[in-house]
Amino acid sequence: MHDPFLKSVLADRRMIEILIRDHVPEWADAIDFSTLRQEPTALVSKKTLQRRHPDMIWSAETTDAGRVMFLIEFQRRTEWLMALRTTTYTALALEGIAAEAGSRATDALPEFVYLVLYHGDGPWSGPDRVTSLFQRSDPGRFRLVSWRERGGAGQPRDDITALVLGLARSLSLEEMAAQVAALQRAVGEHGDPALDAFMAERMDTMLELRDYPEELQLGGAKTMTEMVERFHRSLDELVQRGAREGRRQGQAMVLRRQIAHRFGEETAERLTKQLAELSGPEGIAKVTDALLECGTGDEFIERVRTA
Repeated sequence: MHDPFLKSVLADRRMIEILIRDHVPEWADAIDFSTLRQEPTALVSKKTLQRRHPDMIWSAETTDAGRVMFLIEFQRRTEWLMALRTTTYTALALEGIAAEAGSRATDALPEFVYLVLYHGDGPWSGPDRVTSLFQRSDPGRFRLVSWRERGGAGQPRDDITALVLGLARSLSLEEMAAQVAALQRAVGEHGDPALDAFMAERMDTMLELRDYPEELQLGGAKTMTEMVERFHRSLDELVQRGAREGRRQGQAMVLRRQIAHRFGEETAERLTKQLAELSGPEGIAKVTDALLECGTGDEFIERVRTA
């Protein structure tokens, strides 16, 4: 009986303007009241499909091109968890707004004002903010844990969580070697053999999933110390092998620059694969001869591909 009457009265834009001017005066000068409009109240979570229905939602544009939403609830009884309910409504409304077509993650979100219109017999006795429902928590705020250089500002020397996060990044082999060694030292400082064995096992699994050379997919390491030793030994072998192959790759890079200089970048780009697969001095010599003897890019490409 009561809610339908209240909803019919507050469905009028003039009444909403009066409500805002009388009870939310800090917003009165910031709102373009000509833009007040009533919004649908069906709020649906995109992830859980949970449905909630505030009694009324009004929105308005602000004079600085922003937007503010007014969520209105009619209450005949005190509800101790009303602040939790309005917080849930806000989260669902924002989730829907963020999912709208054309919305970008960096777009400014609308402001929210909650109005509980109470028409009960006794005074309202519940808290008016969600933080008042907790003694030690700070709902709505999250604590950021991120990877940082070992021993960075505010970071414990043995911050294993930060080091694990560092390993989850895209790392070069050299960076991975440094991170693995830092993790081994941090785990060692805890003095827990079970933790050490667990971390070695997880590192094995992680390296198997990385797009690293097979030599670095070690397998079977029982401790972090063994893991570090194997990783560094395999890395040294790769570096030595790379040094031997690097001379040939360097010659191929020089050839590519010469090709681009004479026949253009497009010709050099079309031969990228062939240049990367040059085998030994003989192959390089054939390309060099063709570079000197051919008159056009097409002729040169044909010569290299059939050599």
